[in-house]
Amino acid sequence: MVCVVASGQPRILVVQAHPDDETGCAAFLFALARYQHAVVDICVVTNGEAGYRYSTLAEQLYRLPLTTDSVARAHLPRIRKQEMLQSAELLGVRTVFFLDERDHAYNQNLDETLGVWDTAAVRRRLERIITEGRYDLAIGLLPTHTTHGGHKAATYLLLRAVAIAAPQMPVLGVAASDTLPTVVLESFSAGAAQSSPLVFDRTTEFGFNQRLNWTAVVRWVAAVHRSQGLMPLSPVAAREFYWLLSPQTADARQRVEHVFAQLQATLGTHLPHYARP
Repeated sequence: MVCVVASGQPRILVVQAHPDDETGCAAFLFALARYQHAVVDICVVTNGEAGYRYSTLAEQLYRLPLTTDSVARAHLPRIRKQEMLQSAELLGVRTVFFLDERDHAYNQNLDETLGVWDTAAVRRRLERIITEGRYDLAIGLLPTHTTHGGHKAATYLLLRAVAIAAPQMPVLGVAASDTLPTVVLESFSAGAAQSSPLVFDRTTEFGFNQRLNWTAVVRWVAAVHRSQGLMPLSPVAAREFYWLLSPQTADARQRVEHVFAQLQATLGTHLPHYARP
């Protein structure tokens, strides 16, 4: 059984399809790594080379015609890896694993994406990372009907790898939204579709005159991914919703709730509330 460590320093693995997907759980990761001193690792399945259509401004920054397909596919893997590492440093992430699978195109089809990736190699690598990392929980993007096919595929392969390497480890699906999102696809977890998510509220106020909140962290991360021109322009969702995808047991739910409760207790102690005297 995987247990949350008594010191309150959990070990977290995030599995995502593209560099920049961590934006969806950025506030939670920053709080865990920077305030709870959690070990946070991120595994990125592709290098995001298909994400070039909004790179117009970045062409001047990187001095490359990145909106040209062939140029983007030749150079974006290097650029987006650099941006991902900058994001990881900002968040307090310990390690980023790059699996270098092909980012072929935007779609919402799980099978299409799985047909492009070397899924056996991805699953083997994930199993090894999970086994060696001894994580307390893992996070993937929430698979819904409208989720990017790459996001569905990354979470699908995460669930398959966990089932082999650490079947008792909780796996969470995250969606950042202002309102409760469409629930998880039943093909991924029928139990999750009927359960309520845990919530990390990005709009929680703290600091001088309570003028600060966690959306600042999300904006920091979005700004790092400069090759993705829409990232800094996108509205910042108010909350991060976390569904328990697997295993659907009371014990797994309790262990995840324990991580959230410990974090909130730590933040309550360390985040100041004060005004000008």
